[in-house]
Amino acid sequence: MKYSTKQKRAILEYMKAYPDRCFTVRELIAESGLDVGEATVYRALSGFAADGEVKRYVSGDGGGALYQYASADESCESHFHLKCLSCGRLFHTECHVIDEMTKHVEEEHGFRVDNVHTTIYGYCRDCVEKGACKK
Repeated sequence: MKYSTKQKRAILEYMKAYPDRCFTVRELIAESGLDVGEATVYRALSGFAADGEVKRYVSGDGGGALYQYASADESCESHFHLKCLSCGRLFHTECHVIDEMTKHVEEEHGFRVDNVHTTIYGYCRDCVEKGACKK
């Protein structure tokens, strides 16, 4: 039986409320208002990631790991991710053009792309329309 605490449940419930968001540990603490230390959050997220309840991504900007609630109906092995640099949302993208590019890279360059770890960084439509992105 897994060891569960009030803090762990609160962390997971907060992440469930924002399934499209990725959080750093510090963002999660600051935005959730939880009275919990960084070490506790790191341990909880590591456990959740090992159990498949949370997805862990390596940040492309050197800012450390990002964590996202793992929805039971998504399989990240079959698609790319788009990450908004302004709002932090992570989009799961099914796209035939990207699939064709992946096939091309494998056939022509002998390199198999790992979709689980492939994230394209940019700005989502909402942030572009709000003017919240860099030109």
